[in-house]
Amino acid sequence: MSNIFLGVVSWVIMVGLPFICVLLSVGFFTLLERKLLGAIMLRKGPDKVGFMGLMQPFSDAGKLFCKELVVPSRAIVIPYILAPLFMLSISLGLWVLFPFQSVSMVFIFGVIQFLVTAGVSVYGVMIAGWSANSKYSLLGSVRSIAQSISYEIPFGILIFVVVFLAMSFMFQEVVVWQEGAFFFFFVYPLGLIFWLVCVLAESNRAPFDFVEGESELVSGFNVEYSGGLFAMIFMSEYSSMLFSSVISSCMFFGGGEALFSVFSMFFVYVFVWVRGSFPRMRYDKLMKLGWTSFIVFPLIYLCLALVVVVVK
Repeated sequence: MSNIFLGVVSWVIMVGLPFICVLLSVGFFTLLERKLLGAIMLRKGPDKVGFMGLMQPFSDAGKLFCKELVVPSRAIVIPYILAPLFMLSISLGLWVLFPFQSVSMVFIFGVIQFLVTAGVSVYGVMIAGWSANSKYSLLGSVRSIAQSISYEIPFGILIFVVVFLAMSFMFQEVVVWQEGAFFFFFVYPLGLIFWLVCVLAESNRAPFDFVEGESELVSGFNVEYSGGLFAMIFMSEYSSMLFSSVISSCMFFGGGEALFSVFSMFFVYVFVWVRGSFPRMRYDKLMKLGWTSFIVFPLIYLCLALVVVVVK
């Protein structure tokens, strides 16, 4: 009996520890973002809680989860509560695709799995906006869905260009292809720019954060959420951004694990730098851009990649 208990405990630790590490990294990502935005705006950022503000993420998490959970009187309660849980589980589920060099479980079609899982996350936003039974949250969710669908197509095309260049759907093999001095960025520099714009649009981050247009929608689809449920939505957003940084490093730079980590941190920095440097874009211009230039140029790259594969 004791052996069975120890086996169950060890299995729970092995399965749960990576997700706990992801949640901790989300907390310190928020601290890094606030510090960098403070530096951009010539102010200190949080520095009161703990040494240099290092305990600030734990303070914020404790405050949010201890706050009263207010459910709107006209909300559809069950989907209203389940939507943040669904969004958080989807964003954490992406991390099973992390391209470790040595793992016991490998996703042969990891790229397809990533596209499918990332696409399903839209349903969490849709359910959250609809179940709150508020026209403002519904309008925010509709904007988010339209924006995500518009940039899903160039997002997928850009990934498949890298797949054709590496001739593999496994993230590990895409990384291995770039272990020397060769990076896909060298043959695909414009693709990196398109990719970063698509990732920002898919993540609803500045300058494409129309879900939270303060002049019209206040806080978008999550305007009716408070306490722990709002914290879950917040964590799912930042977890997705962290994983997007990892995938960006995997696709365009790869290399050894040390170099891979450095480039991942660079993309994390880019997320924050863009938020602190660029004003919000106009919504109609964003949608027009997604259905014109961001469809044509990735398709040209895809055709060139197909020609290279056929010639080989």
